[in-house]
Amino acid sequence: VMRPCALLLLFPVVCQAEASPSEPVQEGTLANQQLIRDAMVGVASWVATKGCDAPERFVPVVLQLPEGEPGSRHWQERWTVTGCGNDYPVVIDFRETGMQSAMWTIAR
Repeated sequence: VMRPCALLLLFPVVCQAEASPSEPVQEGTLANQQLIRDAMVGVASWVATKGCDAPERFVPVVLQLPEGEPGSRHWQERWTVTGCGNDYPVVIDFRETGMQSAMWTIAR
């Protein structure tokens, strides 16, 4: 099933197939380096509550592409954290709170 796409002035628009919350629509993260560092503190704490105090790496994927207007867009990613012999999938909701700021919450 394809999602409808709107044409935005001169910016190319990529249409993605509708994905379930567990299927990535894109590899990598849409967060900038500062947002990654900020979110990683919470992600590491969440992984510690699951029994791993030594996360080794994370592999991010985008689960939901950004929606909304610039400065108030929101999207969802899954960061799979590897450490202590296990993988810990962490779903994160990101929301812009202005043109230069964003917040994050761990969804589950």
